Amino acid sequence: MSLYEELSRIENSQYQSFWNWFKDNSENFLQTLRARENVEENLIAILAPKIEELDLGLFFLIGIENDDVAELIFTPDGNIQNVYLAEEIVAAAPEIENWSFKALKPPTNIPSFEIRMMDLVFSKSNITFYPKNHPAYPDEIDLVMIYKDWREELADEIVNGVYIFLDNFLGEEAMIEKIDRIQVIGPEEEVPEEIPVEKLPEYINWREKEFVEKYQDITYSDENDSYTSFETILEDDTPIISTINTGALNWDNKASHPWILVLMINFLEVHDSGMPNQKDLDVLGEIDKLTLQLLPNLEGYIYIGREIGDGKCELFFACKDYRMPAKIADWLGSQFNDGVEITADIFKDKYWQIFERFNQ
Repeated sequence: MSLYEELSRIENSQYQSFWNWFKDNSENFLQTLRARENVEENLIAILAPKIEELDLGLFFLIGIENDDVAELIFTPDGNIQNVYLAEEIVAAAPEIENWSFKALKPPTNIPSFEIRMMDLVFSKSNITFYPKNHPAYPDEIDLVMIYKDWREELADEIVNGVYIFLDNFLGEEAMIEKIDRIQVIGPEEEVPEEIPVEKLPEYINWREKEFVEKYQDITYSDENDSYTSFETILEDDTPIISTINTGALNWDNKASHPWILVLMINFLEVHDSGMPNQKDLDVLGEIDKLTLQLLPNLEGYIYIGREIGDGKCELFFACKDYRMPAKIADWLGSQFNDGVEITADIFKDKYWQIFERFNQ
C-alpha cells in the first residue's frame, strides 16, 4: 500500500465515523432548518462540537437551498493549508436524501446579494475595482477595490467587509487560486477607469484562462539545478546557513509553479550556536530525503533548497498545486515528533519574490 493510499485509508475511517453520526441525525437537522425554529439549540450547538472533534481546522455554513434541500458547506475560512481537508471530508460524504454537501463557499448567484456588518453595507452598488499592471510581473492579478462609502474611522471593518463580500461573491476557490493581491481604498480623484464589481468574475476568468494556456505544458528539468551556499550572521552572532538552488531561481517560467511551500522543522534542543545536535541532524536528513521523494520534480514540485540555523531548518519548494504539499506537510508533522516540531506555510508567489534575496 502506497503512502497516499495509507493516508486516505486513515482519513476515510475518521470521516466515516462522522458521517455515520450525521446520517443518524440528518432528518432532525432537516426538520429544524425547515421549521426555522431553535436552530442554534437543536442544530448548531450539536453539530459544531462534532466538527471540532475532527480537528481539521474547518468551519461550516448550513441552510436551506431554493429547492428545499438542506446544504452543508465546509470551509477553511481562507486557510490554504486546510482546503484539501474540506474537499476530502465532502468526498467521503454519503448520499443522504434532501441534503447537499459542498467544500468551500461557492460563488453566489443572487442578483441582489449584499453583506451587512454593523451599519455598513457591501454590495454591487458601492464596490468597483481596477487592476494594477506590473510589467516585471505580467501574470499577477493585482486588484484595487474601491468602496464608495469609505469612512476612515472604520477602515479595518471596511477592508474586512470587502473581503467577506468577495469571498462569497466570487467563491472561496476563486479567491484563493485566482487573485494574487487585493487592496481596498475609498474614492479618489485620480484613478484609472473604475469597473463595476459584477464584471470581476469575467475579468479574473479571462486572466486565468490566459495564465493556464501559457503555462499548462511547462515543466522544469532538474538538469538546471545548481546549488550555492550562503552564510548570514545574525545580530547575536548566530549563523544561518543556506543551500539554495540558484539554477532554478534563474528559470524563466517561475509562474508555472506559483505556490511556495515552506516546511519548518523546529529543533527542541539546540546548541548555543543555534544549530541542532547530531541526533536531530540525522532526523533532518530523513525528513529531507523523504520530502524529496514525496514531492518529485516530475509531478510539479521544484526543490529550492534549505536554510538552517537559529534553532530551526526551513525547506523550500515551488509547486504547481497546494493541496498535496499541504497533505504531505501534515503527515510529516504527525510522523516526526521526537525532538522536532514540523509546521508549514503555503502561499502564492508567482515570481518567487521571497527568494530574491538570494539573487543579489
